Amino acid sequence: MADTPTAAAPSLEDLSAVVDRACEPPTGASRAKQLRWVAGELRTALERGAIPPTAARSLAALLAPDTLAAYLTAAERGLLRRRPAARPEHPSPASIRVREDCLRILGVQAGVPLTLPERDLPKVALRSVVAARPRGILLAHLEHAARPGQGDARTRILAIIGTVLDTGCRAGELCALRTHDVDLRRGTIRLTRLPQHRDPHAPPATETVALSGTTRAALRHWLAARARLTVRDAAQPPGPGNETTDALWVSIAPSGHPRPGLPLHFRGLARAYARAIHDLNTDMAGQPGWQPLPQRMEPLRRAIELHPADPADPERGPRQARRGHR
Repeated sequence: MADTPTAAAPSLEDLSAVVDRACEPPTGASRAKQLRWVAGELRTALERGAIPPTAARSLAALLAPDTLAAYLTAAERGLLRRRPAARPEHPSPASIRVREDCLRILGVQAGVPLTLPERDLPKVALRSVVAARPRGILLAHLEHAARPGQGDARTRILAIIGTVLDTGCRAGELCALRTHDVDLRRGTIRLTRLPQHRDPHAPPATETVALSGTTRAALRHWLAARARLTVRDAAQPPGPGNETTDALWVSIAPSGHPRPGLPLHFRGLARAYARAIHDLNTDMAGQPGWQPLPQRMEPLRRAIELHPADPADPERGPRQARRGHR
C-alpha cells in the first residue's frame, strides 16, 4: 500500500506537540520511545488509509473512538509496519497493551477523553526471574569485588547491579538517577518510580530505599571514578561546579565522542549491562549453584522484593525476598 504524505495534517502537528510534552521528565526513556512509536504508527495509518481521512482534521478526530478502533485493528494485523510482519496472524499481546497505554497517556496530555474498543487479550507470559541461589552467589561476588582497584567499567556495573538488587528499579529509573539522589551518609537512595502501567493521571511516586553496606561501598567507589570522568575543566578540582553532568551513571569511553563522562541513557545502559553480565557469567562458570544470568536487567529486577528504608535505622539495608513479578 502506497503512503500518501500527510506532513501538513493539523492533527499530526498537534499530536507531535502532545508527544513532546508527554516525553518530558520524569517519563522514562523506554516509555518515551513507546509514545513516539505509537505516534509514528498513527501517522502511517493516516498515510496508508487505514483510518478515516477525517482524522487529519484535528487531534480530537484523530483520537476519536472509530479512528482508534481502526488504528488498533490495522496495527494488530501488521499493516502499519515498514517491513512485512513475520507472523501477522499472531499479534503480540504485549505490543497491544503498550499501544493502549500510550494512547491513554496521549489522551490525558491532549485533554481528549478516549474510548478504546473492548477486546479479550491473552495473558502475557513473563520470563522467569533470577532464582534465589544464583542471586545469592551474585551478592557474595559483589561483596568481594566492590573494592578499589577495579577498572571503571567494572566499578560502574557493580554499583548498578548492587542498586538493582537493593531497589528493584527499572532501567528507565536507573537512567533518571542523579548524584543528589544518593545519600551515602544515611545509606539511602531516592527513586522516582515509573511503572509501565501506572495511572497516567497520578503523579510519579518518589521513594527512599535503604542501601546494603555492599552497595554503599560499590557506589562510593563509583562516585570517586565518576568524579574523575565528569571533570569539565582539568585545571580545576572536581566537584559539582566542575562536572559535565549530574547524572549518576555516565559513559566510560563513549563511541564517537572525544571524551567520557556523558549521561548514560537507556540503550547505553543496556549494552553496558549485557557486556558486563557476559563477562560475569564467564568468570562465574563452574561455581556450584551458579546459573548464567540473562543479559537483560528485567529478570533480575523482578526477583527483588522491596521494603522502604526505615528512617530510624538508616544503617540497615533493604530486606529481599523472591517474588514472581512486580
